[in-house]
Amino acid sequence: MSGIVLAGGRATRMKEPCDKAFLKIAGEPIIKRQLKVLKKIFKEVIIVTNSNDRYKNLKGVKVIPDILPGRGPLGGIYSGLLASKDRYNFVVACDMPFINEALIKYMIDTKDNHDIIIAKKDKKFHPLFGIYNKNCIPIIEEMLKQDRLKISDIFSHVKTHFILKQEIERFDEKLLSLVNINTVEDLERVREREADV
Repeated sequence: MSGIVLAGGRATRMKEPCDKAFLKIAGEPIIKRQLKVLKKIFKEVIIVTNSNDRYKNLKGVKVIPDILPGRGPLGGIYSGLLASKDRYNFVVACDMPFINEALIKYMIDTKDNHDIIIAKKDKKFHPLFGIYNKNCIPIIEEMLKQDRLKISDIFSHVKTHFILKQEIERFDEKLLSLVNINTVEDLERVREREADV
């Protein structure tokens, strides 16, 4: 299995355009925090981005361009799955600073006979913290052709398994793995929680 980091977002909800992967949490860029975890689990880590130059100094990762820029996270997943040599792939957004190694390994252990394994907290899906099988490629391709970019639209077309809140809490009591940064306010809240990790 490979790890795929989606780093092609435009951060439109931040006050100023920025590359969220390089926002610092506890003095360290999010992308470096993520790579510390992902490299323990996966032999190959792929970063999908439209800013290749920013990532060229990161060692031990494969940096690839988004095949279909501007098609959101679904386009990033598609690019990552095509670039990966592995059937199963763990996908994470670049703005999630507290990903949990034990939780990811638990998700890996549940992968057999499923095409997608993602976290679900209450009624909210977290499709950018999940495992995707290459079986999803034809469905994603068709959705992209139709300009349907909502990731959850895939779920009914493939074998999808949800990791629920009570399962997540066994490994990540405060559900910090699911925290992501979309706004300046999110960033401030995350920096307040640095001590929790």
